[in-house]
Formats: sequence, structure tokens, C-alpha cells
Amino acid sequence: MKINFSFFRPKISIFQKLLIGISVMLFLNLIIAYVGIVSVNKLESTSEIILKESNKYNNLHSLKLNFTELLMPANDYLIHGNKVEILNFKKLDAITKQQLEECKAVENNHFNEHFLEEIENIFHEVEGLSNKIFELKTPVGNTQGAIMMEVMDSNVATIEKKIDILLSSSSTLMNRELNSNQVTNTRTPRIIIIVVLIIIIASVIVGFYYAKEITKPLENLAKTAKNITQGNSDLKVEVNQGTHDEIYNFVNLFNNMIKVLSETTVSKDYLNSILAKIMESVIITNVDGRILIVNKATIDLLEYKEEELIGESIEKILLSERKKESITLTEETVQNIYNKYYSKSKIAIPVSFSKTFIYDTNNKKTGILYLAFHQSENGKKKLKLTKETSDNKRNIKLTEKIPLTNRELEVIKLILEDNSSQQIAEKLFISIRTVETHRKHIMEKLHTKSIIGLVHYAIQNGLI
Repeated sequence: MKINFSFFRPKISIFQKLLIGISVMLFLNLIIAYVGIVSVNKLESTSEIILKESNKYNNLHSLKLNFTELLMPANDYLIHGNKVEILNFKKLDAITKQQLEECKAVENNHFNEHFLEEIENIFHEVEGLSNKIFELKTPVGNTQGAIMMEVMDSNVATIEKKIDILLSSSSTLMNRELNSNQVTNTRTPRIIIIVVLIIIIASVIVGFYYAKEITKPLENLAKTAKNITQGNSDLKVEVNQGTHDEIYNFVNLFNNMIKVLSETTVSKDYLNSILAKIMESVIITNVDGRILIVNKATIDLLEYKEEELIGESIEKILLSERKKESITLTEETVQNIYNKYYSKSKIAIPVSFSKTFIYDTNNKKTGILYLAFHQSENGKKKLKLTKETSDNKRNIKLTEKIPLTNRELEVIKLILEDNSSQQIAEKLFISIRTVETHRKHIMEKLHTKSIIGLVHYAIQNGLI
């Protein structure tokens, strides 16, 4: 069973689609910026911790060396009794005390602070024992001094162990932060690369999808418009029903326009079918005299193919090699005059010739209509019929205002579409007698008795 997913497709406009796309891209770029900012902050934080721990580590290491050196003056004094060792001790004591204060100043761990307090207490004991040794009058070989020295060695050894614990803690923290930095340095580029790849892939996929959604209906519109210009008004532009954007609305309006045009105009194919039924030669040109339409009677008369005449100048038929015998193209209108058409084999064909301009609703010239009836051998004399002497029942004053009512225009259009009186009555919801009355009035108003006059009138007034 086929599932229709159009229900799940949101109906949004092109502007909203583009806005969503831009928003998604901005969001992904914000992710990259966020990752970068977080990574930089983390690296900065860990770097500060590493620097701080490195300073603590160096201070603790220096403190350990100071405590080792602090024992030497008292020990040397017990060996040789020189009073200068008292000065040496005071210098080392001041240095050790300062180093201990620096260690305490940079420490922010409660556990380590407790250790430093213990180290400070032991340090005071070492100071006291050293001072007692320096107070001995006979230090050399003094048993009491030797005992105090052993206690001092033991105290310094305890301090060194505590300092080693602090050094180990500081080293562990630095290694952990260094590893974190390494992870951050490795992970951040990967995340950025992944997000950039997502942006690129999403841009390609979404861009292709949006381009297809936009260009395909436009291509269909162009193709349909081209076909309509060629006279085929039965086409319709297809559009994805799941969308609801500006193109969808435009396509619907375009299709409605085609529908209205198909209901109010006659297609090129139908016009050709009407022209094919006309026995007289019918030629329609633009205002420059370039042939646009010829009927079958013209092709049979002149022995040309349709494609050999379309786009050519009317002079190819009227003037040919004997221009002096032709009418002047600048004349406004002529009716039923004697003239000659020249066939493909350059044979002069006598015709009863009529010419009139075609006007649009703004009374602007849009083309020229040529009607010609092939004269028999008995009628070859050059009879130039004027409008007064010509058959008024066949001539129609095409440049005047349309003399028909709206209902009569509807009837004449249906007549041109080859509808019978019965069919016209059914379509207009009137009686057959009313239709016949309308037909009679139309013929009287247009001064004609044949369908040819109706075609002439319809072409002139834009009904077909």
C-alpha cells in the first residue's frame, strides 16, 4: 500500500523556506562558535590551573631543599663550634620561612592547607632545637646536642614526606589538566569539522531540493506558455500539491487564466479547421506584411506548401515579377477588386481581391486580412468594383463599432464552433426559434448570408 506523505509536508512559502534554511545555517554556525568559545575557555581555565600548580610545585620543591639546607648550620656547629653558623642558620631560616609563606599564599585546597600548617609547626620545632644547639657553650662532642640533632633530622624527614605528598598531588592535578587540554585540542577540531561537513551536505541536499521545487514549476510554466503561444490552450501546468508557496499560487492563477482564455477564445487548431472549410483564399499577415496564416484554399491555389509561405512577405504572392499590375500595399481597405496572385510556378492567377486591416480593442492595427476568390476564364476582365457597386450583402464594415449584442456575440461564437441551432439552444438555455431569430438578425446586421462573412467579422473583432 502506497503511503501519501504530503500530509506531513508543511505548506510554507518560499520566503519561509529560505528563512528556515538561513536559520538552520545560522544555528549550525552558532554551534561552531559555541564549541570554539567553550574550547577556548576550557583551554584558558586549564592553562591557568596548570600554571598555578606549576608555581606551587616549584615552591614546594624549593621549600623541600630549604629544609634540607636548614639542618646544615646546626650540624656544622656541633662539629667545629664556629659561631658563624649561627648567621648562616638565620639566613636559611628567613629564606625557608618566606618560601613557606609563598606556598601557603598560593594554596587553595583545604587538605593541602592543613598539611602546610603541620609543616609550619614542625618548622618551628626545628627552629627551636637549632637555637638550643647554638646556645651550647661546648657544642663539639656534646651528647645533648647530638640528641637534638637527631630529632631535627627526624622532623625534617617528616616535613619532606609531607612535601612529597603535596608535590605528588600537584603533579597529578597538572597531568590531569594537561590530558584535558590534549582531549580538548583533539576533540574541538573534530566537532568543528563534523559540523562543517553537516553544513556542506545539508546545503547541497536542501539547496538541490529547493532549486528543484522552484525551477521545475517554472520550467513547466515556460513550456506551457510556449505551447499556448502556438495555439494549444488545452494544457495545464502541473504543480506539487504538497506545497503552498508563491509559485504554487502563481501556477494556480496561470491555470485559471488558461481556463478563462480557453472559454473566451478559439484555439489555433479550431481556427485552422474553420479556415480549411472556407473555399476562398484567406491570408493573414502582420502589419509589416509578413504572412502569419494561410488556409488550404490558398495553398491549393498557389501550389506552395504552408511552411514556404509562413514568414514570407505578401509581395511574394501579390507582386512577384509584375509589380505594376498589383495593388499598393499602403491602401487602407479595398473590396472585391480585380487582381492577380502569382503561384509558385510564376503563373498569374486572376482573383476577386479584398483587403482590410485588423484592429485590437484599442483600435490599434495588429494585422492585415486578405480574401481572394479565383476568377474563371470568363471573368478575367479587370473589373474594379467599388464599395458602392459591390455586393453589400457580402461586404462587412469591419472598422466600425461591433453592431452585435452580447447574446448575438455568444450565438456567433457558437456558430463558428460548428454548433447546430439545437446545440446552441441547449448551451444558452433558449429555444431553437430564438436561436434562429438571433441568426437572422446577425446575418442582417453583418450584411452577409454565408459563414464566410461571419469568419471575416470574427477575425476582425478578435472573436477567433
